[in-house]
Amino acid sequence: MPNSGKETKRKIKSIKSTRQITKAMELVATSKMKKATDNAINLRSYGYLAINILSKLSKKHADMHPFLKEREVKNALVLFFTTDKGLCGGLNANLFKKAVHTIKGLEEGYPNANIHYITSGKKGADFLHRMGKQIDMAFPSFTARPSFNDAMMISRLAVKGFEKGEYDKIIMIYPDFLSVIQQKPVSRTLLPFSVDVFKEMVNEIGSKFSKVVEAQEKDIEYKLEPSPQFILDNIVPQMINMQIFQAILETTASEFAARMVAMQNATGAADDLLENLILTYNRARQSAITAEISEITSSCAAIS
Repeated sequence: MPNSGKETKRKIKSIKSTRQITKAMELVATSKMKKATDNAINLRSYGYLAINILSKLSKKHADMHPFLKEREVKNALVLFFTTDKGLCGGLNANLFKKAVHTIKGLEEGYPNANIHYITSGKKGADFLHRMGKQIDMAFPSFTARPSFNDAMMISRLAVKGFEKGEYDKIIMIYPDFLSVIQQKPVSRTLLPFSVDVFKEMVNEIGSKFSKVVEAQEKDIEYKLEPSPQFILDNIVPQMINMQIFQAILETTASEFAARMVAMQNATGAADDLLENLILTYNRARQSAITAEISEITSSCAAIS
């Protein structure tokens, strides 16, 4: 019994230490998640205004920019956004399932096409390696301190590759932050550029983080200077960068939300386990005391 009590006491001490860690990680994730969602909100106004302008330009000048043209897919590029670390529930596992489904769809839809991969996040890179895929470039996850420059590094590779004809279709896979308890893995076409896809992404930002009425397109005839070609050459690449940056922000918010919930559940499980172990320890201690009292009483009776 004494050995059993010492073992139980050791387990209680160990679980209390673990609980402190999970609680601290929960608080850190909560704080970082708030900042990540705020960053995503800040893109909304810019996105709505850009949609208004770009939709008008693309309808009237669709043939003036290669990013707006569909072409035969001989090479496809997958941009895969995951996390560097675990302890975030089933977030990465769900992204892996989405990647498998998306890659299978590309292989079936374009059987003669070569599929290339650029990853952001160690978990995604490791997963693709296990699948036997060759990765063109692997970046770390940018969720610690996401910035627009991070998006630019990936965007340069994707955009330049599309311009040179190295890629004919570019798809992004990343977690879409819907709520604290729900992160949905999605795949979206980045290039050729689609106003409808971009509009869907920006509308989702508004619906997820606040109740905002979608900005209505105004029937305005734009006077473009110095030329429509110059405007398209500058604004379309910015929209590409914005979509990649949004994917990074979505991944950031999703990671911290998933980690917060996971650590919250771990802390709750530790509380339940502590309660059971303390009860077991008290019972064992009470049993040992009762046994000692019985022995003393029996000894006194035998002496007398």
